[in-house]
Amino acid sequence: MTVYSGVDASRRRPMMGNGPLPENAGESMTIAMVEPPSVERKRGGVRDTRDRRFTLACYATGQLVLLGWWLALHPGLMSPDSVTYVAHVTTGPWVAGQSVAYDALLGLSLRVTGDLSPVTLAQTAAMAAALAHLAGALRSLGVRGRGLLAALGCAVLSPPLGAFTVTMWKDVPFTVCAVLAAGTAVRLATGPAAVRHASGTRDTFRNRVFKGGWTWDPRLAALGAELAGLGLFRNNGFLVALIAAILLLPLLPAARRPLAAVAAAAVATPLLLLGAGYPAMGIAPPSRSFAYQTVFGDLAVAYGERPRLFDREQRSLLATIAPLRAWRRGATCQTMARVFFDPAFSHSRAEQRISDVLDLWRGLLVRAPGVILSARVCRAALAWQVGSTSGEPGGELYRFSLRDPRLPDGWEGTPAASAMRQRPFSADLRAAGLSALDASTVRQLEWLLWRAPFWCYLGYAAAALAWRRTGSGAALAGAAVVAGQQLGVILTNTAPDFRFMVAPIFIGVLFVPLLLREMWTPSRQRSISSNSASQRSRTRGSR
Repeated sequence: MTVYSGVDASRRRPMMGNGPLPENAGESMTIAMVEPPSVERKRGGVRDTRDRRFTLACYATGQLVLLGWWLALHPGLMSPDSVTYVAHVTTGPWVAGQSVAYDALLGLSLRVTGDLSPVTLAQTAAMAAALAHLAGALRSLGVRGRGLLAALGCAVLSPPLGAFTVTMWKDVPFTVCAVLAAGTAVRLATGPAAVRHASGTRDTFRNRVFKGGWTWDPRLAALGAELAGLGLFRNNGFLVALIAAILLLPLLPAARRPLAAVAAAAVATPLLLLGAGYPAMGIAPPSRSFAYQTVFGDLAVAYGERPRLFDREQRSLLATIAPLRAWRRGATCQTMARVFFDPAFSHSRAEQRISDVLDLWRGLLVRAPGVILSARVCRAALAWQVGSTSGEPGGELYRFSLRDPRLPDGWEGTPAASAMRQRPFSADLRAAGLSALDASTVRQLEWLLWRAPFWCYLGYAAAALAWRRTGSGAALAGAAVVAGQQLGVILTNTAPDFRFMVAPIFIGVLFVPLLLREMWTPSRQRSISSNSASQRSRTRGSR
């Protein structure tokens, strides 16, 4: 049996006896027999069984708690966006302005079951599986299983995270994909080389494809699907996938080329669907003014702060869309909603003049880049500022809508209307859930329970300590997904909405046991533990 140790045979003598090392060992061998095959196979089987049991325990814990939230808030919390999703697949028209994939899931549930609760129930199962997947990946780094299980339990017990999971939002499957991607990235970095080149095989396309010179790791395909899911469940999610993939490239050197190909396909898939696939299926593209709504927020801030940047013709352009006083009212950097959803704002004229608006925005970006950058960074405080922005104009954090959503005229008596009414299985359980949610809204706890930046920085600290003191970049690979979402929100955020940054909270909570291990375990013991865990992963992957 050959065990890939990750140590070049030219620098380490293989434990195969007392014979000399072959002359070409440095070119064709990366082996180190550390145990007799029968012993190693037996131990590997025990470890695999323990890993499966741990993952199953994590899933059961997460599913049990999330099922409680689902029963309490059945069929799930809803918002005006939830009504829009259902309208797309019932009364129409179907517009690709939200998530066509999530619209389709809701439509399928309505047609098959006549209800929407199967979707939110599936969300609990998917989230529990994603968290168990990430916990299992972190355990392969030597983190104690009990600590990870406790962290997972705390995450799903948290009122904001538990209620979020059973809310009818496209952001829930987006978050599931992000957590799964973090776990898969950690696995890829701790396991054997994602693409192993057979010894003595010339590196040519013919040999790779037809002679088996390259071995494909299915986890790369899983990572590609997870990154693609980011763009399918949130239209601007392709940016998160792109940034995360770029950050992962130096952390997975053995898989750099295939990772780049997989990431390119993952980023291109939602873009191609938006541009050609959905229109071919009869799904209308979103309006350009809706797609560029952050531009209107930038212009409002620029006009409110420095009106002299606009000449008479440019002010006239703004006035054709909304009165100038409306632009001044909307001149808050925390949200674009105050101008874009102002009653005086004409969306039809904004759509007609969108090309001129974009030209004006590009000109401001050249003449006064600081104004645009300042507006974007301020609007993205949700992603980087630990403290609350509730005291600033437009900075109030949006959480949940706890009431039945307002339905369009003509919906009364329809299956969709009845499916969107709150029907908890237990009034007492619902009251307990709502009470916990209300208690969590204390402003002093907002930074901990509702805002992601603290958890982002905690995760980065844990990953950096693990890399510095053990030499393993696996935790950094998981943190790369967090960084991708944090940077993506800075580029695209529209308002201080809690749901836009939930994945980093989940991931950060599960990184707490890793941080504690790195802070309190002696460095030599940490290194031995990490190397042992990495060796076990490579052993299992090479069999």
